[in-house]
Amino acid sequence: MKHPFLLLLFVIPLSPVIDFGSDRDSKAREKLVDIAMQYLNTSYKSGGDTPRGFDCSGFTKYIYRRALNKKLDHGASLQAQIGKKVKIHKAKKGDLLFFKKNGRINHVGIVTKANKDELWVIHSTTSRGVIAEDVKKSSYWNSKIAFVRSHM
Repeated sequence: MKHPFLLLLFVIPLSPVIDFGSDRDSKAREKLVDIAMQYLNTSYKSGGDTPRGFDCSGFTKYIYRRALNKKLDHGASLQAQIGKKVKIHKAKKGDLLFFKKNGRINHVGIVTKANKDELWVIHSTTSRGVIAEDVKKSSYWNSKIAFVRSHM
């Protein structure tokens, strides 16, 4: 055969496309949520970013660093400025969900489950510490949902 590379040009495009990125992304999302769930019922602490007590952005900062070795700033409004914006109905496990009050971002949580009817988030609240809840069914949080950002 004079030109063996010509054969490769015809064979390679017929090979199936394998997307390893989505599997890696899925595993990272699972790991993130699994680690976050270990901190359910941790106390709230203003400015806290350790297991001794978390505020909302301290919690997301700590979990992202521990699970993915990804550094986030402390502050919901700062975290809201980075990552890829995602439509709320396309939110996935591990994405950050932001909340607003009086037009300003003031709270953040980690999506643990999202579908047409539910939007579960784990977050650190001033009244109950770290909890998981369906914010779509919450009379308090539902009206405050602002947007989602992905860091995957």
